[in-house]
Amino acid sequence: MTPFYLALLNLSRRKIPSLISLAAIAISVACSGILLRLNVLSSSRFDTLARGGDAVIGAKAGGIEILLNSLNSEGPYPDFLPYVLYQSLKAHNPVQFEDQTHYETTFSDAVIPILYFAKFKNYRVIGTDESFLKRPVPDDSPLLLKGRWASGSQEIVLGALVAREQGIKLDDQVPITGWIGDAQNQNIQENFKVVGIFEPFSSAWDHALFSNISEGQRMLSAFDLSGRSIWKNQVLNYFLLYLHPGGMVPLKDLINKRTVGQVISVPEERQKLEDLTGTGKLLGFFVCALVMLLGGLSVAAMMITRFDAMTVQLAVLRAIGYRKGEIGRWLLWEGLLLGLGACLLGGLIDFLFFPLIRNFLGSALPDPTLISSSIFQSSPVWVIAILATTGAIVIPIMRLYRQDVHQSLRGL
Repeated sequence: MTPFYLALLNLSRRKIPSLISLAAIAISVACSGILLRLNVLSSSRFDTLARGGDAVIGAKAGGIEILLNSLNSEGPYPDFLPYVLYQSLKAHNPVQFEDQTHYETTFSDAVIPILYFAKFKNYRVIGTDESFLKRPVPDDSPLLLKGRWASGSQEIVLGALVAREQGIKLDDQVPITGWIGDAQNQNIQENFKVVGIFEPFSSAWDHALFSNISEGQRMLSAFDLSGRSIWKNQVLNYFLLYLHPGGMVPLKDLINKRTVGQVISVPEERQKLEDLTGTGKLLGFFVCALVMLLGGLSVAAMMITRFDAMTVQLAVLRAIGYRKGEIGRWLLWEGLLLGLGACLLGGLIDFLFFPLIRNFLGSALPDPTLISSSIFQSSPVWVIAILATTGAIVIPIMRLYRQDVHQSLRGL
C-alpha cells in the first residue's frame, strides 16, 4: 500500500478521533480567519477617506462621525445646516448677531457645499457646485474623464466606480430616488441625464453621483421637512473649507459658539480616528495571532498525541517490511490531509458566518459597498494550519527513527 492510501485508511478507520481532530482544527481556522479579516477590514477604513480640505462644518455631532459621513459617505443621514450660512462664508460677508457681536469671515480660500438628496441603488447622490472641481490645492481637485459638470436641470456626473460597476455611459438616463435617510420616498423618482464621468478619486466618492445644489434643493422640496428643517429646503449637510493660516480659531469661535453647526479639523479628527483604529488594530492583530498560535499548538499537540498512540502500529509496519521513509511519508500525508480538510471546513464556516458578524458590528466597520472583504484574506491562517498539522509529525518521525521495533512489539 502507498503512504497516501495508508493515511486515508488510518483516518477512516479511526473515525471518531479523526473527526474530533478535524473539527477542532477547523474551528481554530475559522475563528482565526474571521479575526484576521476583521483586522484587515478595520485598518482599511482610511483607504476610502476623501481629501476634503482643512476643515468640515456639519450639524452638531461627534467629530469622527462628521469626518466619516462627509468624507467617507457612511453613517446615518446627517442633520441640516442653513444655506444662508454657506452663502455668507463663501462671499466672505461679515456676520452680525442680535447682541451686536460682529464676525469677519475672511478665514477661508474655498468653501465647498455638500448635500445628500437622493440615491441610485445603494449609491448616494451628492449636490455640490463647481468649487468641488476647482480647489486651492490642485492635487485635491477631481478631474473629469469624460463630459462636463452637471450645471443644468436633471443632469448628473458619475463617480468612476458607479460608471464601471453599472455599465453606464455618457447620455444615459439614471433613475434616482429622493432620500433623506429613513424618509426615502419611492414616489420621488426622476431620471437624470449623465453628462460627465469623473476619473477615479481613489476614495468613497468613486461610489457617488454628483449634481448641482439647485437640483438637490428642488428634490428636497418634495419632502415634508417640518421637524427637520426650519429653513425649508434651503439647506446643506456639510461645508468643506480650505483655510488661511490661523483661520481655524476664528472659524470655531463663530460656528461652534454662534450657530447650530460644528467645525472639525480634518487632520485632527483623522489622527483621532487613526489612534482609535490603530489601538483596535494592534489589539485585533494580537488576539488573532494569539488564537492562531494557540490553534497551531493545539493542533500540534493533538497530532503528536495521535501518533504516539500508534507506536505499536508503526512497529508492526516496520516488522512486515515498511521502510522508515515510507512510514514517514504516510505520517506526512495524514497530517496534510487533516490540515487540508480542516482548512476547507474552516474556510466554509468563515465564508458563511463572516457576513453575519460584519453586519452585527455595523458602523464599526467600513460600509460593505465601499470596501469588500475576500475570503482569501484568510489564506495566511490556512497556511499556518497546514504547517501546524504537517509540522506536528516531526516529533513522531524522530521517535520513529529511534524506535526499537522488538521492544515495541513485546507490548502486544
